[in-house]
Amino acid sequence: MRAARSSRHRPSAPGARSGRAAGPVLPRLVFGAALAATAVACGRSREPVRIGVELEPSFAAPAAMAAAEINRAGGVRGRRLELVRDELPPGAPDEPAYHLLRALSVLRVPLVAVIGHGGSRSSLAAAPAYNHASVLQIVPTGTSRLLARAGPWTLALPPNDSVEGSFIAAFVRGRLRARSVVTFFVNSEYGVGLRDGVRAALAGSGIRQLREVRYDSRADLPTLVDAALLRGTPDVAIVAGYTQDAGAIARHLRRRGSRAAVVVGDGAHVLPDLVIAAGEAAQGIFVVTFWLPSAADSAARRLEMAVRAQFGREPAARDAMVYDAVRLLATAIEAVGDDSRRVRGYLLSLGVDRPRYRGVTGEIGFGAGAGPPRFVMGVVRDSLIVPAEVGTR
Repeated sequence: MRAARSSRHRPSAPGARSGRAAGPVLPRLVFGAALAATAVACGRSREPVRIGVELEPSFAAPAAMAAAEINRAGGVRGRRLELVRDELPPGAPDEPAYHLLRALSVLRVPLVAVIGHGGSRSSLAAAPAYNHASVLQIVPTGTSRLLARAGPWTLALPPNDSVEGSFIAAFVRGRLRARSVVTFFVNSEYGVGLRDGVRAALAGSGIRQLREVRYDSRADLPTLVDAALLRGTPDVAIVAGYTQDAGAIARHLRRRGSRAAVVVGDGAHVLPDLVIAAGEAAQGIFVVTFWLPSAADSAARRLEMAVRAQFGREPAARDAMVYDAVRLLATAIEAVGDDSRRVRGYLLSLGVDRPRYRGVTGEIGFGAGAGPPRFVMGVVRDSLIVPAEVGTR
């Protein structure tokens, strides 16, 4: 799709000549304003502590819930925690230019950090804005390895796609005891990265990789599934794609009579969408995720109950990741203040000079302090994703 050209999506720079694009001027104006405002804000100790949230509304809801809890408990250093959103109208195409404009818009006010964007692609598109402005970007669910090279101010909360690929390969080899696999992957930063991670982890394992099938949003998935099965019948089909893709591939595999176990990456963990998209084929799909309900600790149980009560749905991994991101930032600001550099230093010290942060998704650190990967294998049972039991096939 083309990037939006509407003036509502691209504010004009003051003094711009008629008919001349304002694009090259806009970043300098917004970045300069953001940096100047941040410097002035250092002396306003009673102003709210502001964190940007660049996520779709349903994705952002747990952030508001976490902020409300923090404010009821007295805020951060006695100051109210305020969440800031961009001022762009909804409904624009999912294009890199639009995500960059969203970042520029949210930087209109002084921020300690931004939580966003929704996935690897959008987060990578927006990262130059945050890194130029020296504003910390916490990516809640993006797993692309490219995020580690997006700039020093971009930190991804989950492990990257190489680690996820190793996790999938270990499950396919150890739990499912597969002898052959076929991998379907969407042609995006997420899909290609996860495909690469799976490929590297399966190399030398003795498992035959029958075929790797690349697809995009316009692909005829049933035809691609048919073509993949011509190479042989796999024991496992891995889908490095999103919810609708995974559902369609699983559904067509079953229609063709394939009994292959279907293992999908974290990008497909959206309920009830996955169950609806796959239909009867949904039952038994294995889903990689960062967290599942029914955790043992009390904080996780409180989150589960709050999501059900406030949003009327089952809690998902992305709820827990966004909730953890807000509370992690609040903890860092409480410890070192609201200077973005100090907050970044605090986060990078977790697991190195300080204990890792204990969130509902587990122990959190970054870089050298990241610790063991926080992945969970779930399986679809009825309308839910529950932990996959040992020996499940």
